[in-house]
Amino acid sequence: MSQVARNISIIGSGPSGLYTAYHLVKKANTIKVPINIKIWEKNPVPFGLSRYGVAPDHPEVKNCEDTFTTMFREYEELSAGFCKSLQFIGNTIVGQPSMSSATNPFENHVALKSLMQTEDVVVLSYGCNGDRRLNIPHEEECSSVFTSRQFVNWYNGQFDVALSDKFMKFDWSKVRKVGIIGNGNVALDVARLLISNQVKELWGVSDISTVALEQLNKAPIESVKIIGRRDFSHSKFTNKEYRELWELEKYGIFGNIISTEFDTLVKDIKAPSNDRVMMRRLEMSKEYLLPFDQRSKKNYKKVRPPIERAESKKHWEFDYLLSPVGINMHPGTKDLKSVTFAQNVMQKDGSLVQSDSTVTTDFDLLITSLGYKGEPLEEFGELGIQFDRSHVKNIDGRVLSNSDVPIPGLYTSGWINNGGQGVIANTMQGAFQVADRILEDMAAKPIHKKSTSNAELNTQLPNQTTWADWEEINKKELQKGKAQGKNRSKYITVDSVMNVLKTN
Repeated sequence: MSQVARNISIIGSGPSGLYTAYHLVKKANTIKVPINIKIWEKNPVPFGLSRYGVAPDHPEVKNCEDTFTTMFREYEELSAGFCKSLQFIGNTIVGQPSMSSATNPFENHVALKSLMQTEDVVVLSYGCNGDRRLNIPHEEECSSVFTSRQFVNWYNGQFDVALSDKFMKFDWSKVRKVGIIGNGNVALDVARLLISNQVKELWGVSDISTVALEQLNKAPIESVKIIGRRDFSHSKFTNKEYRELWELEKYGIFGNIISTEFDTLVKDIKAPSNDRVMMRRLEMSKEYLLPFDQRSKKNYKKVRPPIERAESKKHWEFDYLLSPVGINMHPGTKDLKSVTFAQNVMQKDGSLVQSDSTVTTDFDLLITSLGYKGEPLEEFGELGIQFDRSHVKNIDGRVLSNSDVPIPGLYTSGWINNGGQGVIANTMQGAFQVADRILEDMAAKPIHKKSTSNAELNTQLPNQTTWADWEEINKKELQKGKAQGKNRSKYITVDSVMNVLKTN
């Protein structure tokens, strides 16, 4: 007698959810258990953070999408026949109606409780959709303060914010000085876009939202200051992102670093205390801060800047050991005037002390890049699912109840598993590990009766989008992009997506 297939639902079609599915597909044959996989997505199109979180000038980071496309097209072969079906169910919220309902009147809703009652395995992979905040005066009310998540989603054409008044009615023509709080890779992506937004060679050929780029091009930005709470040695960016900022000199955009600690470090980049990554970072800094003809290594002399550093009207800089304590608005308005910072002091033991000394810097726009924050689904309380600050509490991907006991059949992967940490490569490894736990548990336990009650779960929903629908949307976006001299031109409203599907 043939085995009854296990039914697996994955909530979220970003890298974590799709990598979890991919590993299950590839490894199902190792435990000889047939599976059916459903991937639920609130948007009508897949890929989540890959589509809406990656910098538009980093198309190589989106190569994971090719892997996922292959999975959907060849899942039977990849699984040696053990994956019986693989469904993408788009335009469908798992849980209560979301804020996106305002921009997506077509979306469907399926209760998490229904999935847990009818599926053998449910994987929470819906990512982090909230923002970490500074929690300082006027942060919420000032019209010139954006979070990096909001800003990145906007310029990447995410449906909820692509045409938001917050950005579209903002007076970009007054923005000359920008402050960014935080110095991770997202902060550097944002800085690079803002200071170079008028460079068509970088952005005109990318898949950045056309309407967003039109707005940004109105901004005569002269300076972007990237601010860290700790010192240079605690910077969160990678060397790849760091180099891309320096390389903007080919467009006459130069960088600087304000840090006495950095000045000391860069004098002796071969100090034993410095690891290889830091040594490369310091070498890079030292070379790029030198005039072009004085640089000692060819790696830093690829393209001669069109002007000298002193002639440049655009620059970016890092500043360190500052904590924002107040946002100051122009009298009688909600427009940003300046930000007040407390000056910090690093102790020998690595701890940080905030001093009473403050400094105030004028800005026209402030972007907070403090990381993404996970949020619980509304049903978590009813279902006894434990949420710990910004992630689903779990052990090795197995979700815990409020009494710290694993909930049978419930798992989590990606940022909602770990609180918004790691790049896509890390997400892939974490998702594979969670998929392995799922396979281990399925191999160890007998078929659950839920497997035979799958008919109770309605997956034929009105306005639902399928993988075939995405293939059609993808084809149209690529065609539009080619006609515009871009690699892709995204649809940025749900209406436009649904209209394309209606006409095919």
